[in-house]
Amino acid sequence: MWYQEIGLKYPIFQGAMSWVTTPRFVAAVSNAGGLGILASGGRTAAKLREMIRQTRKLTDQPFGVNVVLFEKQAAALCQVICEEKVAVITTGAGTPKPYIEQLKRARVKIYPVVPNLKIAYKMQKLAVDGLVVEGMEAGGHIGTETLLTLLPQVTAHTKLPVVAAGGIYDHNSIEAVKCLGAQGVQAGTIFLAAEECEISAKYKELLVAASNPGTTIKKSEAGIFARVLNLGTANRALSLHAAVNEGNTIIGAFMAGQVADRIKRIESLAAIFRRLI
Repeated sequence: MWYQEIGLKYPIFQGAMSWVTTPRFVAAVSNAGGLGILASGGRTAAKLREMIRQTRKLTDQPFGVNVVLFEKQAAALCQVICEEKVAVITTGAGTPKPYIEQLKRARVKIYPVVPNLKIAYKMQKLAVDGLVVEGMEAGGHIGTETLLTLLPQVTAHTKLPVVAAGGIYDHNSIEAVKCLGAQGVQAGTIFLAAEECEISAKYKELLVAASNPGTTIKKSEAGIFARVLNLGTANRALSLHAAVNEGNTIIGAFMAGQVADRIKRIESLAAIFRRLI
């Protein structure tokens, strides 16, 4: 199986979330049998190297790194990923084409995140190992297509392993996307509600309190759209860091997917994995 080639027990990726997916948390996810993924957004190459080495001290299981390719330091981050022999890279907001040969030489598995069919077509022409197909149900920066409509279009036109992202909550979610051709899932929001997740208590409180419609789409000052918890007009949703570390409900961008509406309690990672498996 494709995920066993990576060294995973389960075909479950933990979505990378900047400032959220700390080395301790990523290691905990990998130790539970999934693929923990560090987020490199806003990090220098030196900081990423430090995070990778911290994670490796806490787990002997494979883990990954996500790279936002439009960031200026993307080349330096990819170099660190290769030097540190990370198992998997997931990419977004750009093409990994300039780094494919380098990553392949280092035996890093490459899984671009694709928000629409056009980008999926482009990615599968490259020497990537699989695709993460993300619907607009997901939290954070999103596209315009729902997973239900996008996923079967992609799986009909590729033989690559496809990992479905957006709205994943439990085993029924996994079975549903399997019916549409997915061979694994990526989840983010449900992991925010893990006891082991090192975000502010306020973030977790707001997540549990979310009820339909618990999320909304807001545009940052930079003009980038993201799905966040629906905290009303007083919340400007400008800074993820302020949400994660301070629980600031005025400027904090409390990113979360629509599946937040189903989260009613904070649970251990073990309990979350039991629900998924």
